This record gives sequence, C-alpha cells and structure tokens, in this order.
Amino acid sequence: MPSKRVLLIDSDVEYQALVTNALEPANYRVITSIDGEGGFQLAKKEKPDLVIIAIELQDSNGYVVSKRFREDEKLKNIPIILISRDAKPKDFEQHRKLKIRADEYLLKPFSEEVILSKVQNLIGFHITEKEFELMQEHLNSMIQEKILLDDRINTLEKENEELKSRFDEFQKALNQSKEKEADLIKQLAENKEHTKVIDKWLTEANEVKSRLQKDNDKLTKENTSMKMEIEQLHKQLNELNSALNALKTQIDVNNANMEKVKNLLGQAMMILTKG
Repeated sequence: MPSKRVLLIDSDVEYQALVTNALEPANYRVITSIDGEGGFQLAKKEKPDLVIIAIELQDSNGYVVSKRFREDEKLKNIPIILISRDAKPKDFEQHRKLKIRADEYLLKPFSEEVILSKVQNLIGFHITEKEFELMQEHLNSMIQEKILLDDRINTLEKENEELKSRFDEFQKALNQSKEKEADLIKQLAENKEHTKVIDKWLTEANEVKSRLQKDNDKLTKENTSMKMEIEQLHKQLNELNSALNALKTQIDVNNANMEKVKNLLGQAMMILTKG
C-alpha cells in the first residue's frame, strides 16, 4: 500500500524539518516547496493527499495560495492546513467563515505531535502492506474470539436463565416461609394471650387455694378446739353420771330427798341437752 503524500509549502527550513521528522516515521511521504507558485505546480504533478501551507511565503501569501487550491477543479477537495508565525487567532477565525476556508489552522510554534495529530485526523493513519496483513490477521483473530465470546455469552445467558428460574423458585419458597413465619408469629401472639389468661386463672386458683388453706387451717383449729370442748363435756358428763349414780343411791337411801334428786336430774338433763 503506497504511502500517503503530504505537500508542505513553507520557506521556513526549521519547520520543514519539524514536519518531515513528525510525518515520515508515521509512513507519510513529505514533499516540500519554499514558495507558493512552485508548491501549486508541484501539487498538480504529485496530487498530494494533504497540503500544509504557511501564510508567510517568499513570493506570495498563504491565504492566496490556499484560495488557488480551492478554486482549482482538480485540487479543491485536497485537505489544507494553514500555519503561521505572525497571524493572530482572530485572523484565522475570520478566514474560517469564508467558503475558501482551510480544514485546520495552526499557530507556530507547534510540536511534532500536534502536526502529526492534525494530519492523521484529516487523512487517516498510513500503514504498510505488512502492517495491513498483520492487522487483517489480528482482525480475523478478533472475529474468532468474538464468535467464541458469543458462544460463551449464549451459554452464560442460558445459565443465567436457569439461575433466574432457580432464584424465582427460591424467592417463592422464601415468601412462603415468610408467610408461615407470619402465621407462627400470629399463633405465638395468640398463645401468649392464652398464656396470660391461664396465668390469670392459675393466680386466681392459687388465691382460692390459699383462702381454702386458710379456711382449712381455721376449721382444723376450730375442730381441735371443739374436740377439746367435747372431751371436756364428756368429762363433765362422766362426772355428772357419777353424780347421778350417787344421787340414785341417795334416792334409794332417802326417798325424802326425791325432789332434790329430781331437781338435780333436771339440771343434769339441761346440761346434757346443751351439750
């Protein structure tokens, strides 16, 4: 693949060297001319891919030379970069508004990197046939890699779908678990309420038991007291029986004292009745 040609029209030897050093290592062929007329004629002969024109020329003005290129039917479509040592930014801004404007403008000084970038932006990168073949091989390799990547992506998409399906199932199971958990929490709350009721019943039952125990203790104490009273009454009854026997004996001995015995018996019967 032939090198792209760049025509440089500049009487400044220093910048001729700078542009040449910037472009030739990038496989551009640099053609130079020190005046406008010579450069214009050289352009007709060489048909360059791009022209760099300095405003400050020995025989002319770069704006005039640029205008000639734009008005020539065979050269008007060639990209032009105007460069200048003395122009002001506003000069370039005014020229940009014209129909015969250049494609790029650069004020000196500029670096090799800048001019190379401007050229590459306008006419692209230049590569040799060997570089083209290597690039083609690399492109084919990248295509194969893309095919493999596409296959891998399809596989991953399928795996992703499976994972998504499993995740949905897991999410469904999780939601069901949450629902069960909510039911259990509700039941637990209800059980707590039931427990409160049962605790209340147990408390009341314990209170009743305590009262019954107290009543039982009181009854037991009263029974003990009543038992002692009964024993006392039995003792008194035995004594009365003894006295009654003695009275009966006295009755047998002395009928005269019958009324007295009857009174005593009446008293004894009254005591027995009270007992």
